[in-house]
Amino acid sequence: MLKKIHNQLNFGQTKKKFSIIQKILVLLIVSSSIIVVIETEKDIFNQYNVFFEYSKYFFGIIFTIEYVLRVVTAGYIRKYKGFSGRVSYIFSFWTLIDLIAILPFFISGVNETFLLRLFRLIRLFSVIRIGRYSTALKNVLDAISDRKHELLFAVAISTTVLVISSTFMYLLEAELQPEAFGSIIRSIWWAAAALTTVGYGDVYPITALGKVFAVVSAFSSIGIVALPAGILAGSFTEKFKINKK
Repeated sequence: MLKKIHNQLNFGQTKKKFSIIQKILVLLIVSSSIIVVIETEKDIFNQYNVFFEYSKYFFGIIFTIEYVLRVVTAGYIRKYKGFSGRVSYIFSFWTLIDLIAILPFFISGVNETFLLRLFRLIRLFSVIRIGRYSTALKNVLDAISDRKHELLFAVAISTTVLVISSTFMYLLEAELQPEAFGSIIRSIWWAAAALTTVGYGDVYPITALGKVFAVVSAFSSIGIVALPAGILAGSFTEKFKINKK
């Protein structure tokens, strides 16, 4: 019986099609996540409080049973055999996601506070669990892992440019705009918005030199901040070619 349960829970990880249990679990994960999003609207939550309360217990019990069954049947996977193997399984990435997803079911239930609202929102972690069944997500994670050194270098360059831009804007604009550019820390908000090409427009330079530097920063950001996208695109292409072969 345990062997059959294990096969049902892990079928989609090695086959293209999901098992019946996995299809039901994916549906429940999506449904639970939608309910968590809806219940953050205070008026709706107050009006249908009973429904949200019952749904919390329903999904909590289902996902707890799934979590226990996964831990109990983990021994059928070679690297998780024995006591030490079970411990390793419990602390593996996806199993920790499973645990985080069901924690609010055991912790919340008293007065509504910020902490308990946070635990309620943690239930959104359940939607990440769909990645357990996704080959596409595995390809993404592998692509990131293959290019992690290049990505770290790109992030380091972007961070350096961010600090340099913040420093120059502080030197050029601090005297006239102390609220917005009175320190390098305050200038980081503008630099982040400019370098990511978002440009909210709530903070902007007013001096001639400040405007010139803002233009230079905007042009430099197109190449520098876009580096990670190019690195990942190359890694994805390589990964897809390998999979196709």
